[in-house]
Amino acid sequence: MQTRAQPAPHRTAAGAAGDTPFIVLPRRTVLEWPPGSDGVDPWPTLDQPQALRAWFEREGYILIRNAIPPRLCQAGVDAFRNEVLHDDVGFFERHASGKFERHVYTEAGFMKYPIMNLQDLSQKKYPGFRRAGLNILTHPTIQRAVIALTGEPGRCVHTMYFDGNQTTWAHRDGHYIDSSHDGQMIGVWVAAEDIHPDAGRFFILPRSHALRVPGEEGDPNAADYKQKMADFVRDGPLDCLAPALKQGDLLMWTSMLIHGSLPTLDERHSRRSFTAHYVPVSHPYKWNVRAGRSLKGMTVNRVEVIRHSDDETLVKRLRNHVRSDWPRVYGAARDLWKRVRP
Repeated sequence: MQTRAQPAPHRTAAGAAGDTPFIVLPRRTVLEWPPGSDGVDPWPTLDQPQALRAWFEREGYILIRNAIPPRLCQAGVDAFRNEVLHDDVGFFERHASGKFERHVYTEAGFMKYPIMNLQDLSQKKYPGFRRAGLNILTHPTIQRAVIALTGEPGRCVHTMYFDGNQTTWAHRDGHYIDSSHDGQMIGVWVAAEDIHPDAGRFFILPRSHALRVPGEEGDPNAADYKQKMADFVRDGPLDCLAPALKQGDLLMWTSMLIHGSLPTLDERHSRRSFTAHYVPVSHPYKWNVRAGRSLKGMTVNRVEVIRHSDDETLVKRLRNHVRSDWPRVYGAARDLWKRVRP
């Protein structure tokens, strides 16, 4: 069993400037393999569906090696570099803030905050990246895994792309979005490159889906929630696992499993990855931090993918059009509104 020493806990901003700082580093020692595995992958494969599902239900996650062809992963990364990375005037929906914001770059030039909901990106401006990302996240291997874990096909309700590392706080996805049957949503994380140990690896707490954290019932966007979850990860009874992932590896987890990302130890390394969330097709999905859920969808590789673009009124359609096609005008108007509003 290999472990990796981490620096002492430190504080960092949750997202945009002005956010309340909180401790994000979970533990001083982080495991790369589950205890007792002696550096050998213990996870059942898709050719063992019953064992795969049993592991998932017990541990709350599963890792599937070589799930996505490397050429597809590389196509997604290349399309991001060509169409998205250097667009420093465009606005993209961000995971950390939930708002449309321009890129923030790391010292090494990576996009720091991930893009949310690739399916809502402009087909005119970002066609290659949108198509490549959705092809990865609806790949037949992922569809097969979802069926093995839930007994039925899945509906993709949310997507993201990471380039650099924002150091995501410890959380449960089910506190933000979930199946109408609580805990039945499945998270999907695809390594689009070999993830360097110092890049800020994805971490999970196996079996945490069966435990409660004191005080976690509060607002999942609040600093108090993030602090309580971080304290539980750091001081609680469970191991912290950050598997070594290679390009094309697939990590899947239940919506109630606690997870996040380690801080970046070397800014020269990216952690390029695509993520999605699936619910069984027989289940509606629900937002726990928004007023309502979108009923719009599209089909990619026979998978229903929910769209979240807010365009049900003429004013909102006009706003979205300006934001997409005239981002400088949109940015100037937004800055002016911030200055004049009460």
